[in-house]
Amino acid sequence: MSGTVPPRPDGVDSMAAFGSRLRELRAWSDLSYRELHRRIVKSRTARGVAEIPAYDTVYRCLQPGRSRLDVELVVDVVRALLAEEPGESDEQAVLAWRQAYQLVTGAASDAAVVNVTDHLPDDLEVFTGRAEALGRLRRSAFGRSEPVVIAVDGMAGVGKTRLIVHAAHQLGGVQQVLAVNLRGYDPREPADPGAVLDAFLRLLGVRTNRLPGTNCAARTAKLGELLTGKKSVLLLDNAASADQVMPLLPGVPGSLVLVTSRRRLELPGAERLQLGPFTPAESAELLAKSVTPARIHADPDTAGRIAVQVGQLPLALALVAGRIEARPDWSLTDHLERLVERGQTLCLDDAVEIALAQSYASLSPAHRTLLRMLALHPGADFDTAAAAVLAGGDEAETSSLLGDLLLGSLLQQRAPGRFEMHDLVRVYAARCGSDEDPASSRRAAFARLMDHYRAMAAVAMSVYAPHETDWRPRVAPSAVPLVAPADRDEALAWLEAERVNLVACGLRAADQGLPGHAVDLSSILYRYLDDAGHYADGEVLHTRAAQVAPRASRGKALSSLGVVYWRLGKFGEAREVYAEALAIATADGDHRERIRALINLGLVLERVGSYGEALANYYQAIEIATSIGSRVATAHALHNVVHLTERLGRYDEAYDRAQDCLAMLRETGDRVTEGRALNSRALVNLSLGRLDQARADAEEAVAVAREVGNRIGEGYALTTLGRALGALGATEPARARLDLALAIAREAGNRDAEALALNESGTVYSLAGSPEAGFDQHREALAIAAELGDPYERARSHLGSARALVRLGDHTAAQAELRLALVLFDRLQTPEADTVATHLAALSA
Repeated sequence: MSGTVPPRPDGVDSMAAFGSRLRELRAWSDLSYRELHRRIVKSRTARGVAEIPAYDTVYRCLQPGRSRLDVELVVDVVRALLAEEPGESDEQAVLAWRQAYQLVTGAASDAAVVNVTDHLPDDLEVFTGRAEALGRLRRSAFGRSEPVVIAVDGMAGVGKTRLIVHAAHQLGGVQQVLAVNLRGYDPREPADPGAVLDAFLRLLGVRTNRLPGTNCAARTAKLGELLTGKKSVLLLDNAASADQVMPLLPGVPGSLVLVTSRRRLELPGAERLQLGPFTPAESAELLAKSVTPARIHADPDTAGRIAVQVGQLPLALALVAGRIEARPDWSLTDHLERLVERGQTLCLDDAVEIALAQSYASLSPAHRTLLRMLALHPGADFDTAAAAVLAGGDEAETSSLLGDLLLGSLLQQRAPGRFEMHDLVRVYAARCGSDEDPASSRRAAFARLMDHYRAMAAVAMSVYAPHETDWRPRVAPSAVPLVAPADRDEALAWLEAERVNLVACGLRAADQGLPGHAVDLSSILYRYLDDAGHYADGEVLHTRAAQVAPRASRGKALSSLGVVYWRLGKFGEAREVYAEALAIATADGDHRERIRALINLGLVLERVGSYGEALANYYQAIEIATSIGSRVATAHALHNVVHLTERLGRYDEAYDRAQDCLAMLRETGDRVTEGRALNSRALVNLSLGRLDQARADAEEAVAVAREVGNRIGEGYALTTLGRALGALGATEPARARLDLALAIAREAGNRDAEALALNESGTVYSLAGSPEAGFDQHREALAIAAELGDPYERARSHLGSARALVRLGDHTAAQAELRLALVLFDRLQTPEADTVATHLAALSA
């Protein structure tokens, strides 16, 4: 041992810090990687654990840059490192490492759930005051070409957000808006700037997983590149620190960044605008606009004293105005005296809290209960049904209560039927809840909310994907009667509206002693998150579910997580989690999950060129699915057989299998997979030279994908359609389809789809007489395919590059590319090998 006391995981607050501390522990132990691996194998074998990690897996666990680790492997690593002798260790210390890891991953997950938009929040119908501040903003921001950053700071409730939103609405000619609440002073975890950048870039149609580095620098540079030449406005609201804001500054001409914070932020080159309370005239104006004018005009002196009592803060004034308007039987003097009493009784210096306390005290018990319960909601906003569940009342009564809270400025209306709380109101209501409500009551309310979202998600998914109902968990109904969506479009709209809430609820449930809810939400939402391309949300939710799930359910969460990794091109990580999921399903005799794991593992094996193993997985999945009578599972596995047999040149077999697959899918009603199978049949028809049929199949596949909201399926089908149109000589329409396919792939972060679209685009560019552009497309595809470890797309990139080089007259370079392609196609045993050999012979003659 290199020291007397082993390093501990105390105080780590990030995965990077955790990994660094773990490497310190290995250095302290003085164990070689080989000995460490040997001890872990021996320990697991002695405990009867079937999953034995490879040496490389243990080695990589301790390398820098890891964003995800297997918690059980971490525990075994720590156990081995702490042991004085193999098999002996301090289990209390091991437990501390497990808890530290779970805390780090839990915090990272919460910070990663962000809600960004590409439009401005609604402005106030009537904006009051701030003429001087608006004048400064106009002079600083309007008509300037260089990048502008304006940091607005001021105390809570001073109206910073309302000011920047109003100012942004005054701008003309804005081409791009990006807005986010950074949650700097929210009870929830502040937004991670890396997650915000990823979300911004996805809104702009760019995937982020291929950008180099583990920090934000590459993403910031990409954001600046995308905003160059545009007049853009970024609203970064409620920032915690300059460190949180700095990565989000694009720094390009024409960009305007408006930041709000309760602190003065030291941002290089930024103009600071400190916002203070209203002037007496502004306070009087707000009260006159919010309260029946005659009441204010009848006693302006008392109105002025009320404004002074609440510090002339806009939020506090709005709260008081709501209270005044709601109690016409009270005079202004009555309201003033009550405010004074509250200030004296509570000994509060914060004018907003005095106003909140006064507003809260004036509420009925039902209103107060609802406000306290709403503070338990972990998401961005909520609808009436969720509020009713939290309060334990019916929707009609809750709707009326919400309306009263809205009128009293204790809630804000984000959209019709959807409400949100100012962070100050949330903090105050949460504090009241901890003082007034037993912990058991708050836990029960939170559990009701989790039950509601889980039940509603299940109902929505039963309409969205009815063919997979048996694959999802059966859950108890909500305490509030649920109305099922009328059709798939309505179900999808609900899922989109509640997505951030559902993911946030899954994460919070995992941390609040409700692991079953997290696991169920992962399973229920898997299909929707995958179809819609919400891979970042899926990764966070499925990872957390896998961490807290019991063994059998862990396999399901791992399979869902593996799909996310596969979509993102993380084939190594996907293979690891699929292997564990398959082991769990096999040991437990869970046929459905075994089928799923076999198919998914086959997809990864296919991408890395292990075609024989992949086919064996698909056929085994078909055998199991047939034995349990699952037509849906049989069709899913059969679809993958179609794709792979076409690639291997067995075109007639592939076509027959496609016909069988489509018949099953239409029988079961699985429209999502039907669209994918139509795309696969289009590829078979292309290989058979049936260009018109291929075009018709691809067009139908695009239509089905759009109908069911399968964004990435639409991208794949557009790529096939572009290829068919190019083969038919319609190069301009082909390029248009391929450009859209490429944009979809980048928006979703699907690297596999991007490489495919780039290769097809390169071919079409060359056919259209632009071989230089075609060559560039193929080289970009090659870089992605090489990074992914996809030998087939690498080979196609070399072949496409060679064709472009021939058109450019560089036959020597073309021959070099063809030789590289031939090696890969020969290894894969695909029919392109003969085509490449023919090209080589022709160039060599």
